[in-house]
Amino acid sequence: MPNRDDIPSFRRLRAFEAAALANSLSAAAQALRLSQPALTHSVAQLEGGLGRRLFERTPEGAFLNEAGRVFHRRSERFFHQVRVALCGANGLGMDDPAIDMQASKLASAQVRSLLAIWRAGSFRAAARALGLTDPSLQRPARELEQIIGAPLYRRSALGLTVNEAGAELARRLALAIGEIRAGAEELDAASKSRASLRVGVLALAPRSLLAKAADAVLTDNGPQSIEVVEGPYSQIVRNLHDGALDVIFGALRAPPPFDELIEEPLFEDPYTIVCRRDHPLTRLAQAGAEDLAPFGWVHPTADLPRRAVLDKITMAWGLKPDINFETNCLATITALLSASDRLSILSLRHIEIDQRLERVNHPPIQHEPRHVGLTIRKNWLPTPFQLKFLEHMRHQGKNMGVDNHNGASNSKRNFS
Repeated sequence: MPNRDDIPSFRRLRAFEAAALANSLSAAAQALRLSQPALTHSVAQLEGGLGRRLFERTPEGAFLNEAGRVFHRRSERFFHQVRVALCGANGLGMDDPAIDMQASKLASAQVRSLLAIWRAGSFRAAARALGLTDPSLQRPARELEQIIGAPLYRRSALGLTVNEAGAELARRLALAIGEIRAGAEELDAASKSRASLRVGVLALAPRSLLAKAADAVLTDNGPQSIEVVEGPYSQIVRNLHDGALDVIFGALRAPPPFDELIEEPLFEDPYTIVCRRDHPLTRLAQAGAEDLAPFGWVHPTADLPRRAVLDKITMAWGLKPDINFETNCLATITALLSASDRLSILSLRHIEIDQRLERVNHPPIQHEPRHVGLTIRKNWLPTPFQLKFLEHMRHQGKNMGVDNHNGASNSKRNFS
């Protein structure tokens, strides 16, 4: 399973899980009401796709080998996520026998159709993305709805799309499939094959820390890959919640917007007022409000936390309230500052690594502590490669603590 769009065979996974629990191919076949050749073929197909034997076959039965035990941990998590997804879609409890019945009927084509509609936004767009006709997509999509016993789709301006229950079911199933992808990567890692990590990075996160951690794990682990995705917090955190990312690196929100996410602070990185190199204010030992007053500002957009901080100090210090430049683009802020005498507000760590800008020595800015760290899903089980990356990030983060000098907030916040 090289990418998120590969849907595992539910039939093969059920055959593997039954054989792993029974330590017997024949007993597993009886439990699933299959012929033994059919079940054996399904297990062999799964092993062939993974490139690993998962069982040791003996006269006494079929027993998981080391690779099988690694993969079984992921398959158990996969089926748990599937059951949670089904419970959320139809309101049944985890112990309800109907959940097992529904899980036994799920097919890869049905799940593929739901995920495609969820990601594309409509039936028609999903059919185009999969190279199918509308009826060919409608059939498995409606079959899934019948299995669930609850509506999963609704009419919208774009056509037929998933409703709220369908979207949550799709998200949960995507997380389940991520477990199988992780299991395949763990098996690959044992033979020095590929493993991957997808990191969402926020605007002011110090890239030097990320680069050092990435270089360390890529050097140690050989043919591995790290995908870095940058974007606004609202987009990045949604991608993490949906399973399209593994971890976010950047300023923490404390708390995150979804209950299923947890945050881990690495270091404090307060806001500070910034300007271009050789700005007149850089020659002052400390710039007071009267020194800042003549200069205009490049304002962050209203949705960014640092905009609220800038609005407060503008009012408290009697500075110019005029908003002539407003942007959420860090590169644009840097360009506007570099070409003028305007000021803005950024994080202290960002200024230390950007040679085009310089911080202004000014009275302390009172704001809630701003911690930079990692955001992950609560029940995420990282692969060894991913875990090693996190360990390097934590190690680098210990070296990024900042002194509490001008520009830093004096207030404290505890994180658990």
